[in-house]
Amino acid sequence: MTVAGQAVTVPISVFGASRVSTVTLSIRYDPRVLRVRLAQQGTFLASGGAAVTFAQQVDATAGRLDLTLTRTADTVGASGDGVLATVVFDAIGAGVSSLGVGGVVTAPGGLPIPAQFGQASITVR
Repeated sequence: MTVAGQAVTVPISVFGASRVSTVTLSIRYDPRVLRVRLAQQGTFLASGGAAVTFAQQVDATAGRLDLTLTRTADTVGASGDGVLATVVFDAIGAGVSSLGVGGVVTAPGGLPIPAQFGQASITVR
């Protein structure tokens, strides 16, 4: 639980991944409760010294953050566990905001990798 006016940091983590090259995520939240302050690339895709491109787009009205992370010129992919990205939200109103995450994960060459996405919620008072 957090208090309105405070920041909430949410890591987006991956577990048991194999040969991940590109991750496209959509994170849905309640824009009456939360506002995106900052989204940052995590360390997972940069493992092994890989260069990573990171793009983000926020739709503050709809409550949606889209992130795309791609290992540049990748032929190996990243494997294991780690943080894909970190999102800092400002708590702007009282209530409960679910954080719905969905997306697409691909291996080098664009082959889709099956992925399960979790869900969380943030309570602001």
